[in-house]
Amino acid sequence: MPYTTLLLIICCAVLYYRIGESEYGGGAPLALASVGLWVLGSYALGFGWLANLLVQAGLYLALTLWNMQRAQRR
Repeated sequence: MPYTTLLLIICCAVLYYRIGESEYGGGAPLALASVGLWVLGSYALGFGWLANLLVQAGLYLALTLWNMQRAQRR
């Protein structure tokens, strides 16, 4: 596995861990979801690193929409 891909996986996992800590009180589930999506995209779907970054952006968008909807319910 190239070092760039490994670095991107770690950076995305750390980003989602920190988002999970600040928004939901626990970062491990989001970090695992990020790594899981990366593995699914790489091995099951054959995505490259750019497509996997787009998947990560989709996860970020989904979390943003979830938080917006959750804020409206309050």
